[in-house]
Amino acid sequence: MKQNNSLFFRIFSSKIFFVIFLIIVIYLSISFYREIKQRGEVKKEISNLKMEIENLSKENNKLSDLIQYFETEEYIESTSREKLGYKKPGEKIIVFTEENVDNILNVSDEKIDSENLSNIKLWWNYFFNNSNREESS
Repeated sequence: MKQNNSLFFRIFSSKIFFVIFLIIVIYLSISFYREIKQRGEVKKEISNLKMEIENLSKENNKLSDLIQYFETEEYIESTSREKLGYKKPGEKIIVFTEENVDNILNVSDEKIDSENLSNIKLWWNYFFNNSNREESS
């Protein structure tokens, strides 16, 4: 037994065994580090994919809601009115041209200007400059 112990002890205490053991430990450490790093990357990729799935799911729900809205009578009616000019029976359509809008804006500007006039000028304009009122009466 002493010979076996001494041989065993000599092998384990030799420099070659120590170098080989050190190389094996370094190799295993590097492999372990790579494995941990790869697991971290895989976990990060999994979390990114989960977030992408969640975002796509939300977008899918929005699109489903939009499709349901497009199938409603309300949307079909409003689209046919706006794009095709349809109207309900008995309904009147009013079309504003640029001239009409400009006239409306000018009238509102005149009203604003008349609101800025003093009270005396407003009365003066009422009695002396409004010949249209007297003619229509």
